[in-house]
Amino acid sequence: MTQFKDLGIEAPILTAIDEMGFETPTEVQIKAVPKILNNEDLIIISKTGSGKTAAFGMPILQLTTPDIGATQALILTPTRELAIQVDHDIMQMAKHLSHKTTAIYGQHNINVEIKALSKFPEIVTGTPGRVYDHIQRGQLKLDKVKFLVIDEADRMLDMGFIDQVVRIIKKLPKDRVTLLFSATMPEEVRRMCKAYMKSPSTIEIESETKTVDLIEQSYYRVERNEKRTQLDRLLIMNRPDSCMIFCNTRHAVDQVQSFLQRQGYASMALHGEIPQSKRQSTIEKFKKSDFHLLVATDVAARGIHIDDLSLVINYDVPEDKDSYVHRIGRTGRAGNTGRAISLVTGEDVMTLYEIEEHINAMISEADLPTDAEVNAQKDASAIWKKTKSVPFSPPQDPTAKARSSRPPRRSGAERPTQGKTRPQSEKKPEPKKSRPADSRETGFRYETREPSFENPKKATHENAHPKKKPYAGSSRQGNPNQYHPHHQEPKAKGASPAAAPSAPVPQKTQTAAPVPKEKSLLAKIAGRLFGKK
Repeated sequence: MTQFKDLGIEAPILTAIDEMGFETPTEVQIKAVPKILNNEDLIIISKTGSGKTAAFGMPILQLTTPDIGATQALILTPTRELAIQVDHDIMQMAKHLSHKTTAIYGQHNINVEIKALSKFPEIVTGTPGRVYDHIQRGQLKLDKVKFLVIDEADRMLDMGFIDQVVRIIKKLPKDRVTLLFSATMPEEVRRMCKAYMKSPSTIEIESETKTVDLIEQSYYRVERNEKRTQLDRLLIMNRPDSCMIFCNTRHAVDQVQSFLQRQGYASMALHGEIPQSKRQSTIEKFKKSDFHLLVATDVAARGIHIDDLSLVINYDVPEDKDSYVHRIGRTGRAGNTGRAISLVTGEDVMTLYEIEEHINAMISEADLPTDAEVNAQKDASAIWKKTKSVPFSPPQDPTAKARSSRPPRRSGAERPTQGKTRPQSEKKPEPKKSRPADSRETGFRYETREPSFENPKKATHENAHPKKKPYAGSSRQGNPNQYHPHHQEPKAKGASPAAAPSAPVPQKTQTAAPVPKEKSLLAKIAGRLFGKK
């Protein structure tokens, strides 16, 4: 069996490849690496996920010289996600080298990119539009470029980037090495190869669609809000030794894996936001069968080759038909019969039909298991879960310990700062404000207002002789002697209204204003209601 060292790769790169978890080279790597090391132009027809990044990344790192102050390799990708992934992979391969790499793409801070380009990275990966923008600005110098890589050329054509690619090619030195990767070869891509490549060799990797016949495929119609429940029931029925569950987004991966872990399944997540060291550890554990279920995105799962993967589940139907082929192609390897099932919502039906046309095969619809069937398998499923159980540990809250040791909070007390305990004696609870008991009985609207002590002299004067103000609509500001305007009576000449009773103020005792001897009509009414003469 061919090893990476047999391809002529130097030791620092071999060490990095080994740390990334690559054990043996793929077919495209075996065929392409020696030719690239020999400075040959190549056209490589291969599906996504065949190991193309390492196929051109390893020899480019070996044939470029670090720290000479010039960009020596330019890699063009159709999408920013792919640009980020390719740059990340090459950075990992260059871990034990002194090469600098960077990614430039749309919707990214251009000032950050300009700063990175000013350091003259040896390898630049980017989307055609942003790359050409930096060329026009004079930020990206191409006079020392030795290698041009055009990744997913057919997709570049579909997205309308071919004209930009051609403009970039015309800015490059003519003595460069050009490497073109594509899943298909449309006529326009062929014309570009003929015009801008030097006697290229063609390497065609067998399409994975030819292995579809070895895979048992089926799908289940489900409602979107029932997908996780039905996934649980299908796992109870199937109990796979090893299973990859594919989602279209990182968020979906996290949600599904968290759900499975709460259900007691031995599962882990894999997507681009997870640190590389943890991703690598997860892949190694999965290869060693330390857990049953790996929930992943398409990009994060690249480079994972497991000969005895028993089941692939498409939790989300992929929008790209080739992604479906690549997903299910992970099972049924080494001549084994594989299985692939998909959860299909009403929105996915047309995509499923397109996939069937693409693979030239029918995907059979299966019936969801009944409650009786699921219940009959629960005991066996419980035993299966325990064989490789990963205990569920909810996200750690850094304030949990502080909360658990905090004494009970008294009613009305101020809530202490989160994460810190505060003695009960530190701050006394403030009494609740209350309305006078007679306010409901008289029909008048009373409010209590605590005196302001910002100006002691002013406060003393105002509290001793409160001013009467009419009720002001929706505003609830005033003193305890306010009353509703609908109950206001005309004042008698020389008469003054009696002071209404007010609630006691706990903070400071105030001497109540003396009640005038001469009673107003309002005071008489209050006296009758309370039995006063």
